[in-house]
Amino acid sequence: MEQMDMFTAMYPRFVIDKPVRLIELFAGIGAQAKALENLGVPFEHWKAVEVDKYPMRSYNAVHGTKFKPIDIREIHAEDLDIREREILLHSDLFLPMSRFVH
Repeated sequence: MEQMDMFTAMYPRFVIDKPVRLIELFAGIGAQAKALENLGVPFEHWKAVEVDKYPMRSYNAVHGTKFKPIDIREIHAEDLDIREREILLHSDLFLPMSRFVH
């Protein structure tokens, strides 16, 4: 018999049925992407923001992408191409936890 923990009892199990859209700010050479890859998490390189051209070249070489260097001060919310449905999904995942914040 498997032991139940308090989180299993309190929260429904969420299943992600699509790849994670990874947005890496201060991307460097893509350590977050490499971590997801090593963990076997299905993801897609959605956006990578890095001002220095050398780490960005390494990022592209390691991950097979074609991102260009860009300063984070030039990025705006609409540049991330997040659609309303995705925002609602994100809210549904994290808003239940707000009941613990006073």
